[in-house]
Amino acid sequence: SDWLQCGWFGCPVVPGSRPSPMELPPGAGLPPLRALGAVSICAVPLAVALSRSKPLEQGRVLGISVVTGCCAAIFWIWALLNCQQHFDLGAVTFAIALVASAVGMSASAGDGSASRARLFRCLGPVACLLVAVNFFLGLIIIAKPWTLRLYFILSFGWWLLAGALSLEFAVPLEASLEVVYSDSGTVDLLVDEP
Repeated sequence: SDWLQCGWFGCPVVPGSRPSPMELPPGAGLPPLRALGAVSICAVPLAVALSRSKPLEQGRVLGISVVTGCCAAIFWIWALLNCQQHFDLGAVTFAIALVASAVGMSASAGDGSASRARLFRCLGPVACLLVAVNFFLGLIIIAKPWTLRLYFILSFGWWLLAGALSLEFAVPLEASLEVVYSDSGTVDLLVDEP
C-alpha cells in the first residue's frame, strides 16, 4: 500500500505530500478519539481492580492516577512519534501528566505520605490542566476538519474532568495521612479509617 501514517493525528497521506496542519484531510482526529475512548474503557476496570482493597481516600487517588497515567502514556508515545516530523506540545504536557500520575500512585501506596499526597494535590490538577490547555490551543489553531475539532473538544473536557477529580480526591487523602516517626527514625504511616 502506498498510504502511510503522517504525524498529524494518524491521517493517511500519499508519501511525499504531507499536509500542513491547516490542510488536514477529513476524518483526522478520529484515530486519537477512538484511542482515548479505548484506553479510558480499559483503564477504568484496571483502576477499580487495583484500588478495590485500599481505603476510600487511597483508592480514589490510585484510580484517577491509573486512568490518567494510562491515557497520558499512550498519547505521550503518540506525541513523541509526531515529533519525528514536527514539534508536538503533547510530548511535554503528557510527560508531566505521567509524572503526576506516578506521584499519585506513590501517594496512594500503603507507605504513602502526606507530603506525597500534598504534591499530588498540586501536581495532579496542574498536569491535567496543562494537557487541557494543549487541546484548547489545538482548537484555536486548527479550524478543519470538524472531526479533529471534536477530538480536541472532548479531550479538553476529559482532561479538565480528570484535573477536577484529581483535586477532589487528593484533598481527603492528604487530610487522612498522618506521619509518625518511630524511635528508629523511620517513617510509619497511619491511615485514619472512617
